[in-house]
Amino acid sequence: MSHTPSVPQLSFDPTGPDPSTPDPSAAGPGASRLVALDWGTTSARAYLLDSTGPVLDTAPAGRGILAVTDGLATAQDRRAAFEEEFERMCGPWLEAHPSVPVLASGMVGSNQGWADVPYQRLPQDLGALAGALTAISTRRGPVHVVPGLLTDGELPQVMRGEETQILGVLESAQGDADTREQHGTVVVLPGTHTKWVRVEGRRVLDFLTVMTGEVYGLVTRHSILGRLARRPDAPDLEAFDRGVRTSLSADPGGGILATLFSARTLPLTGRLAAEQVDDYISGLMIGAEVASCVRDWLAAGSGGSPGDRPAEVLLCGEPELCRRYQRALHQLGVDAPVVGGDVVTHGLRSIALAAGLLDPPAKGTA
Repeated sequence: MSHTPSVPQLSFDPTGPDPSTPDPSAAGPGASRLVALDWGTTSARAYLLDSTGPVLDTAPAGRGILAVTDGLATAQDRRAAFEEEFERMCGPWLEAHPSVPVLASGMVGSNQGWADVPYQRLPQDLGALAGALTAISTRRGPVHVVPGLLTDGELPQVMRGEETQILGVLESAQGDADTREQHGTVVVLPGTHTKWVRVEGRRVLDFLTVMTGEVYGLVTRHSILGRLARRPDAPDLEAFDRGVRTSLSADPGGGILATLFSARTLPLTGRLAAEQVDDYISGLMIGAEVASCVRDWLAAGSGGSPGDRPAEVLLCGEPELCRRYQRALHQLGVDAPVVGGDVVTHGLRSIALAAGLLDPPAKGTA
């Protein structure tokens, strides 16, 4: 097994096995070589990986950082709670394979998480994240945490966990790496807080966070716009498309705050069914987001030349939500394939290989 890289240590618990001690049980093709954690705000997922690609095993879903730290006042109590949750998820694997390295990404590395791991400033080569890991000492050995990214402009932007996902997207997507290096890629990660990320090769140049998902939830559940709505039995994509068209054709002077009110007036005047309201609002909001980002992010390539669009736009996220973004982008003449699969494990495996936490696959096994 490769040696453990030299990274900053947070010595919460100096006891624990020496991670450099060879573990015979981790040798051989397909052996258990890496415990990989995707630990976010509301949930945690743990995987047992090897260097050749397959996920060997998954652990039962763990608690996110909010649940782990709920009601705990001191840093010591929070650290103990994180170690307890880590043990619950991964203890059986580490009992069987004591020197298998552990790599984690996500909000576990935030100031509300297990350790406050410093952000890496843009531009940032995603391959270089392997040299910026922070190690948390536990009784099982170190847990290496991937740093997030920061763009420190007038309105700063941050991400934690998405950087690993983006790396996995780039490695999983079809296409030519040289073309991506020359013309750039925009990766869109739809979600509660959607990320639009400009990448050149594997270098993140810039990114933007758009709170469309969270605001949609607030508008449909807690505003007057939801009073005339009834939850549909199935998604109504025609109502969604209508909302997108309305957003794209509306007077830009009013913006989304003006067009949103049509989700009340159209049902009041009988021109929108109650079951269509939520999907119509979804179209209005995603349409406004996509229109703005296409104008500002896709009108110029990585070099900033007008009309020189990036080579590709890639979507990755929950399939139904990606389909909505895909439909909205299509109305603006932008094709955006969806990259499926568990891209987080691809990203974590790539970082582990670069950090020397994982041996490269033997020839003929990749």
